[in-house]
Amino acid sequence: MIRTLTPLLCLATAGLCAQPTIPQISLNAGDALVLDIVFPITAAGPGGPNAVWDFSTTAFSGAEFPYTAQTAASTPYAAQFPNATMALFSDMSFQFSGYFYFNFNGGFTELGNVFIDNFDVQQNISSDPLTFYTTPLNVSSSGSDTYSSLSETAYGDLQTSGTHTWTVDGYGTLKLPNATYTNVLRIHGVQEEERTIIWSGEPMFTTPVSREEWRWVKAGIPYPLLVFALDTEDGETEVSSQAALVFFNGATSVNEREGVQMKLFPNPAQQNLQVEMPAFGVIHMSVLDALGREVLHDHTTAAGHLRHSLDVSELPAGMYTLELIGTDGRSTAHFVKQ
Repeated sequence: MIRTLTPLLCLATAGLCAQPTIPQISLNAGDALVLDIVFPITAAGPGGPNAVWDFSTTAFSGAEFPYTAQTAASTPYAAQFPNATMALFSDMSFQFSGYFYFNFNGGFTELGNVFIDNFDVQQNISSDPLTFYTTPLNVSSSGSDTYSSLSETAYGDLQTSGTHTWTVDGYGTLKLPNATYTNVLRIHGVQEEERTIIWSGEPMFTTPVSREEWRWVKAGIPYPLLVFALDTEDGETEVSSQAALVFFNGATSVNEREGVQMKLFPNPAQQNLQVEMPAFGVIHMSVLDALGREVLHDHTTAAGHLRHSLDVSELPAGMYTLELIGTDGRSTAHFVKQ
C-alpha cells in the first residue's frame, strides 16, 4: 500500500520546472542492460542542488551481467507475478539464471524474483510489493510504502516485512567509469524491516534490520544508474548493495556534456566496424565484452576527425563496448557483433 507524502507535480515556478523530472518509467521487451552488481564504492556522497557525484575513478568490479527485458507473461514464472508489467532475465553464470519482476505503472515497484540453478529454485514473492519511488518524480518528491515478501528455498524460508520512506535529496551530475550523466535525481530511502526465518512452516527467530539507501535515476533510463545501500543489524553497519549501470540498449552518456557523438556502423556488425568522431592525436581503441574484459585492441592517429575501420570478424556474436582513449579523454559506445 503506497502513501504519497507530497504532490508529485511540476510546480509552477520556472526554476523548479527547469530542474530534472521523470514523468514515467518505460521498459520494452528486448531492451538490454548490463549491471555491475558489486560496484565497489563505500559512500554515497553529499546531496543538494547541482551536485556532482564523481565515481569515475572507481573501476567496475568485473561482476557485470547482461539483462534482457521480457514481457512478464512470456516468462515461465508469470503466474506468481500477475501484476508485473515487465520482467528482466539474466543468464548470470554457467547453469545459474534469474528472472526479476516489476510494475512500472506510476513508479518503480519490485514484485520479486526467481533464481534457478542445478540444485534449487529460489522464489522471492512480494505479497505487498515494495515501491522504491513513484512517478512523476521531481526534486520535491517524497513518499512512503509498506512491503512484505517471502523467499522460499530448499534450505528454509525468509519472511520480510517493513516500511520504506524516501525523498529526493539532490540533483545534478553522476560520473561513472564509462559514462557521465546529467539531469540526475538522487533518492534517499530508509527501510525499517523485520526478517523472520521459517523452518517447516514455523517461525524460528526474527531479526530487526535498518537499511539506508541511495538511488540515482534519470529520465529515459528505466533502471537506476547507481544504487548504494547500508544495512544495520545488531548495532553493526555494513554495505549491502553497490549496483551500477554499465550500459542500456547500447547507449552511453560519456560525451553528454561535450555534445560529441561517436558513430559506429554498421551496427550490428559482421566483419568491419566503422568508427567516426571528432578527435586529435593518437587514439587507443579497446573492445570490451559484457564482463568488461578486453578482447580486442587497436590504435590510430586522428587530425581533427577520426575515421577508422576496426576488424571484428573474429569476435563471437554478442554485445560489446568500444572504448576510445586519446588526448581529449575517454569515450565509449556499444555495438552488436552478429
